[in-house]
Amino acid sequence: MQKWLKPLWQGVALCWLLMVQILALADQAVDGGDDLIAQGIALREQGDLQKSIDLLSSARKRAVSPGVQVRASGELGISLLQAHRHEEAEGLLRDAYASSMGVERARLALYLGNLALIRKRSEKARSYYQEALDLAPEAIEIQFSVRLNRVRMAPGSEKLAQLSVLSPQIDQADGPPGPLARFHLNLGEQARLLGKPGLSLAYRHLDRARELARQQGDRSLAVDTLDALAQLYEDHHRNQDALILTQQAIEQAHSLAPGAAARLLIDLEWRQARLLLADGREAPALAAYQRAVSHLESVRQDIPIEYEDGRSSFQATLEPIYLGYTDLLLRQLDKQPAEVQAAQLPKVLNAVESIRQVELQDFLGDRCSVEAVQGSDSARVPPGTAVLYPVILPDRIELLLQTSSGIQRRTTAIAGATLRATAKTLADTLRNGLTGYLVPARQLNDWLLKPFADVIAAQHVDSLVVVPEGALRLVPMAALHDGQQFVIEQYAVSMVTGMTMTHTALPAGQQAASLVVGLSEPGPVVDKLGLILAEQILQPNSTGRAVKGLARTSELRSMRLLQRARSSGQPLSPRQIEDLRASLSLPGVKEEIEALRGILHGNTLLDAQFTVGQLHQQAESGDYRIVHIASHGVFGGSAETSFILAYDDLITMNGLQGLLKAEKLQSTPIELLSLSACETAEGNDRAPLGISGAAIKARARSVLGTLWPVADDAAKVLMKSFYGGIANARLSKTEALRRAQLELIHHPESNHPFYWAPFVIIGNWL
Repeated sequence: MQKWLKPLWQGVALCWLLMVQILALADQAVDGGDDLIAQGIALREQGDLQKSIDLLSSARKRAVSPGVQVRASGELGISLLQAHRHEEAEGLLRDAYASSMGVERARLALYLGNLALIRKRSEKARSYYQEALDLAPEAIEIQFSVRLNRVRMAPGSEKLAQLSVLSPQIDQADGPPGPLARFHLNLGEQARLLGKPGLSLAYRHLDRARELARQQGDRSLAVDTLDALAQLYEDHHRNQDALILTQQAIEQAHSLAPGAAARLLIDLEWRQARLLLADGREAPALAAYQRAVSHLESVRQDIPIEYEDGRSSFQATLEPIYLGYTDLLLRQLDKQPAEVQAAQLPKVLNAVESIRQVELQDFLGDRCSVEAVQGSDSARVPPGTAVLYPVILPDRIELLLQTSSGIQRRTTAIAGATLRATAKTLADTLRNGLTGYLVPARQLNDWLLKPFADVIAAQHVDSLVVVPEGALRLVPMAALHDGQQFVIEQYAVSMVTGMTMTHTALPAGQQAASLVVGLSEPGPVVDKLGLILAEQILQPNSTGRAVKGLARTSELRSMRLLQRARSSGQPLSPRQIEDLRASLSLPGVKEEIEALRGILHGNTLLDAQFTVGQLHQQAESGDYRIVHIASHGVFGGSAETSFILAYDDLITMNGLQGLLKAEKLQSTPIELLSLSACETAEGNDRAPLGISGAAIKARARSVLGTLWPVADDAAKVLMKSFYGGIANARLSKTEALRRAQLELIHHPESNHPFYWAPFVIIGNWL
């Protein structure tokens, strides 16, 4: 005979995760005599995860008996799992699982299976799930939970059939209304995601979940069911019904604990905004967007980088909310007098800055590194500087220009898709060193800069700082053209990921010590690249297109243009390794290092001296303001696919942070990190975020990077001129780069932007 275990349900907002949540066995904690465990479970149910974690941590420390300690560890692991602190959760869950038996072990096996599923370890998840089934054949909630989770793992073509088998079994199950509501809700949500084929199943189970939640008197559960039903109606364009249910859910959500309410209200207010906007009610829609943003800001640090179903929280939730709010706010400003518009533009700027912050966090897979950056007051811009924010919207391009006198706004009536296509055309043309770049370069100049020509002239701007997004990150703004000259011939140009993530203080006046490292002949690192990584590097390029133009005839500092090794799935042979080592050599780096040795004061590490250990030792012992790295590196679409080569090993983004976290560098951050041989993945508009990420990880105020593989001779000339401008002429970083680029422009053999335009300053431009 099967039985129900008395539950204390976790309060879970299904808008955050689409994974079955399992009831907490509160009986055991209460029977164990430790009230802290019961209180911690109750707080978890209410959605107050941090307080739950604090209480359960305290319970674990105070536990006298092994049994209470095991229960506290297990419950703490569950709370940490819900808080997306997976590493911490795993150890505690494993310890409690190893010390438990019977149904409790089954329950912990279920959570470990869920954790394995989150980490995309399907076989391990299946193993834990099967153990949970075997250990608790009479525990209905565990049986249903496992089977519903297995449906999530099934191929899409099989899900509807599997849900249809489970449907009557859940319909016929007896038990408390709360647990039953959760299973109906879970099945209904999975059916909803199948679209029209799952519509009937989704509606029936979600409606039943709503009724059971009402019987249970659980407001959090009621909000979940109303939210799911409203989403189902919106999916199928029953907007008025969706709006009524959403507003009912919002009303009930306000009665919940603040933390739990905020997480629920983000999606609810966002949906309300969408529905109101679809109905033509822009003013109340904007108010709903504002509330969604406010709730988001209150819990943003707790939102996972990636949801349990693998979706990026930036792409699925954060960017659409901030961008929708920005779009509608600007539309509403069109109807306001000039003085009202001027007062509201800082709100727009703040929203754009928030988008840039969360995208960099998404790239790095880490919120803390970005949040820890003590940037400038974005409301203050030095005289002579203009900061340009292009905002790409589906039907237009909004432009915000911030100067010392305030914020100006212009609108370019061009579709976002058209601008992206033009930007990619220019980026591809420049990257390959082709002719015909002037047409897209002039077009982008007309769309982005020409609308502010009068403001730039009146403000005597000599430094342009661009906060690009999307495809515009692939384009060096210095190479835009007004029909007479390049932008770089008019003023210095730099990029920032966001002003709130940029140190804008003037550099210290004293002579800067420098650490200059380079790799002209790679060592054991080649052996460590591994077969898969080596094959990725050795591909002709990421798009499969032939290399053209000047990129084909120039000696490039590139890892992606090498002849591909033919390994047929086998490890690279010694001959292939030696071929790879030879192909990765950078003969110009020796000359570059020698030239910089005469300009910069400090230490140098070349080839076999440039090991990971030596770099760490130098960082510990030196007080460096400039760190120059002349070595192969690749910035991909995420921090995980970005790295720099040292002589003996790869330096990842997190590795760079670890190497440069010496006490001296923490107290006095690096002024400039230069990466003179790194490249970004072709066509990936997120790849340039890797350059910004390197600055964040290295705690550098600015970074000099390259947007595509640079010509070796041009790099040597530019680096010598650039550092000479900083060290000898005391120029700002962007002015030194500008003069170095002009030196190449004025030479007939290097005047094509292919040679001089890939070099960009990201971050502090002073």
